[in-house]
Amino acid sequence: METNEIPIADQDAEQEEIDIAPTEEIIKNLPDDSRSHLIPTLQKVQDVYRFLPMPAVELVMEALNVTRAEIYGVISFYPQLRITEPGKYIIKLCYGTACFVKGAPIIGDKINDCYHIRPGETDDSKLFTLQTASCLGNCGAAPMAIVGDDTHGNIDPENYLEVLSEYKKDDAEEAPATEEATA
Repeated sequence: METNEIPIADQDAEQEEIDIAPTEEIIKNLPDDSRSHLIPTLQKVQDVYRFLPMPAVELVMEALNVTRAEIYGVISFYPQLRITEPGKYIIKLCYGTACFVKGAPIIGDKINDCYHIRPGETDDSKLFTLQTASCLGNCGAAPMAIVGDDTHGNIDPENYLEVLSEYKKDDAEEAPATEEATA
C-alpha cells in the first residue's frame, strides 16, 4: 500500500463476495455526479448492506470522483456509517449522566465479560455489536439501552445479560427455519 493511501478496511482480509447491483442502482438514480450526494449515497448503500463494503465504496468513489481520503473523512466523522459488518443486533448503551450513575459501566463490563466486546466491537458470532450513546433521551428510565429496535429502560445492571440471552435464544430458534428453507 502506498503511504498516502488511507485504508478504509483491511483489504488483505477475506471479504465475502457482495452483489454490487444495488450500489450500481443507487448510483444510476443520482440526479448528477456532484460530490454533494456523497453522504446520502453512503447512507443508501449502508441501508442495503448494513455497512459499507469496500467494492461498493469503490463504486461510489468512482461515480462521484472522490478520493479514498474524502470517503474516509466522511465515514470517520459520522459514527452511524460503518466499514465493518455489524452484529445482527446493535446494542446502544446509554452513557449519559443519569445512566452512568445508575450502572451503565457495570452493564458494559458485564457485556464484555460475557461476549468479549467493548464499544465499537462485534462478538465472534456476529450477533451483537456494542455502541455507546451520550444520551438516549429518556433519563427517567435510566439506565437504558436499545437493542435492535427494542428499548429497554430501568435496567437492572446485575441482570442485563438475561435480556441479551433472550435475543440469543430467539436467534437460535430462527436459525433452523432458515437452514430448512435453503435445503
